[in-house]
Amino acid sequence: MRKSTIILVLLSAALLLILGCAKKAAETPALSEEGAAPEAAPAEPGFKAAEGERPLAEKTPAPARGEVTRGEDVFTGLAEANAAEMTGELKLIKTGDLTCEVDDVEKGFEKVYAVAAAEKALVVETSRSVAEEGYALGSVTLKVHPSKFDETIRALREVGRPRSENSTTEDVTEKYVDLQARLANAEAARARYLDILAKRTANVSDILEVEREIERVTENIERFKGELRYLDSRIGLSTITIHLEEPHAAVPTGYSLGKALREALRIALRICIFIIQAIIVLLPFIIILIILVLIIRLIIWFFQRRRRKAKQAAINP
Repeated sequence: MRKSTIILVLLSAALLLILGCAKKAAETPALSEEGAAPEAAPAEPGFKAAEGERPLAEKTPAPARGEVTRGEDVFTGLAEANAAEMTGELKLIKTGDLTCEVDDVEKGFEKVYAVAAAEKALVVETSRSVAEEGYALGSVTLKVHPSKFDETIRALREVGRPRSENSTTEDVTEKYVDLQARLANAEAARARYLDILAKRTANVSDILEVEREIERVTENIERFKGELRYLDSRIGLSTITIHLEEPHAAVPTGYSLGKALREALRIALRICIFIIQAIIVLLPFIIILIILVLIIRLIIWFFQRRRRKAKQAAINP
């Protein structure tokens, strides 16, 4: 019995050994034509594939250079769509201010009018003047569509020699949305009041109160509409002002005797006028003060006289 058990164990061990060799031979890769097995790719550091599992590099191949994955493409598209939508909703007021030096202000005006005609801008204000030094000055204010703002600025730079330029963009989106919400609430309130007034279920005093509320709400509605129209006019048309000036020498800032004398006389005249005004204002108080001083002196003189008489009477009884 013992012998048969040992034989059975040996046979089982031999069978397991044969099965293990057969499995190893099946898993060994085929040799190449030269007889050498293909060289295995080095394992990724930090990662170890489990038995029977494909390596990570084989499961998820990296995208080629310049290729965008589907997730990144969707994200980029959403970002661009949101940016475009946000830009469309913004309420912006653009203003520009430009100063140019021209040889002749009148010819400069003609060039500005030509730019306005080319860019379909509206001339809303013009002014002309002559400085004390004798050179001419002028300015023109234009209203132009916001899409042509930059083009108009570039065209106006060619009118003369630019000396200064300033452009600003004011975001009034929050104010505009707030006015729209206030207007909607006011119109809804007026509709409710009108519905109450139409039913005629309240007494006379309540009806009068409702009519007063309707009048108040209507005034607010008109005010909100007016503010929205004003913002729409500034949003719909940008403002550009160009200042024109002829060449001129810098005003000398050195010492001038005649100028110093004129300034001294001007200061002295101002001081005299100030003193006269102060005297006129303080004159009543000065008169009252003089009267009080005279009364006090008279009382002192009266008591001093009585005291002298009393002393003389005591000396000569």
